[in-house]
Amino acid sequence: MRYQGINLENIKFNNRSSILRLLNNNGAMSRKDIAGAVGLTAASVTLICTELLEEGVIVELGEAAEEKRAGRKKILLDLNHDFKKAVCIDIESEETYIAVTDLKGKVYAGDTVPTDRAARPETFLKRVTDACKEMLKKQGTGVDKILGIAVTVPGKVDHINGRSLNSFNIWTEEVPVKDIIEKQLGSRVLVENNLKAYAQGEIEFGRGRSEDDLFILKWGPGVGSAIIVDHRIYKGANGMAAEIGHMTSGKDGRLCNCGRYGCLETEVSTHAIIADIEECASRSPESMPILGKWLSEGNSMTYRNVSEWIGLHDPGADKIIDAKLDLMAHSVRNAVSLTDPGKVVVIGYMFDVPEMFDRFKGIYKEYDPQTGDDFFVKSDLSDNSQHTEGLAVLLEELFFAIPQK
Repeated sequence: MRYQGINLENIKFNNRSSILRLLNNNGAMSRKDIAGAVGLTAASVTLICTELLEEGVIVELGEAAEEKRAGRKKILLDLNHDFKKAVCIDIESEETYIAVTDLKGKVYAGDTVPTDRAARPETFLKRVTDACKEMLKKQGTGVDKILGIAVTVPGKVDHINGRSLNSFNIWTEEVPVKDIIEKQLGSRVLVENNLKAYAQGEIEFGRGRSEDDLFILKWGPGVGSAIIVDHRIYKGANGMAAEIGHMTSGKDGRLCNCGRYGCLETEVSTHAIIADIEECASRSPESMPILGKWLSEGNSMTYRNVSEWIGLHDPGADKIIDAKLDLMAHSVRNAVSLTDPGKVVVIGYMFDVPEMFDRFKGIYKEYDPQTGDDFFVKSDLSDNSQHTEGLAVLLEELFFAIPQK
């Protein structure tokens, strides 16, 4: 490629992006401290910050609290989290969550609609956009006040063209999600795999602020993962890197929704665990007396009450669960040996079940006794993941990287 010289406009955009990311990670700072942190002259920082202030992207908060000293007081600058609103749509196999937030993640409006897997994608997405329109109308938020719309969905995604290629449990066909929603709402739409988006959330709001390399592990109802290398998500050649749920656990395994046999997902997902326990209970009722009694009282095993039936500690059921934990730990150990992360961040309700997280870590240490006690950590974003993951995608592509007009 022919060398075309230095693009001064790109340098300016990169400097601008560095300042915005710094304020996002560190909070309010003075111009002088910003200059020292990003390695720019005070004059350059003042020029860029003046433009950002004029555009409303950042705000002045007043004088910094510091010891008395001679000279000009430091004026703190921070991101203007009300600069634009974000619309986040999180599509999961059972439910779809919709939220309107500010740029810090404060939720102004939220709603949940059942994910209708039987309906045509266009029909279902029309229901979602209708709900979005109603929420935005109540908030008095017009298209000009929206940074963008993020749609997160399981499975394989063509992020560039905004298409869901195969969401496995929702749609097995290609769905032009971006085109459908942009036509209805008139704002730019970004579509991303839910685990990749969650990983971006860790970078913007979570442990990714202080850790360069992370492995994100989700368990419940399915199994998924994402890799963060040097503060960036590793996607692979086809955008499907780190799909731990589709690592092969055995060539004679069950048929997976992806069309292959023996995927880890088919063995350790919540639904697979329930199926195996129910089959064993039906075949040998005497092997699960506690669970059997509980079921005879009119209870049922679902992904919603997983902590309840696991908490029974039926010996027969525990034997099956321990086998699943062992398979999970073995697969994670193999993944970790390839990626060498600083930490593994766990999310998903299976890790929230009392004792399950500790049981998993205990079995993992049987494969790697040198594992530190703080190697596996629970995400601090779990309670807000339904909107922070989409917001993080919007911030990365439409706020930090591209100048706002």
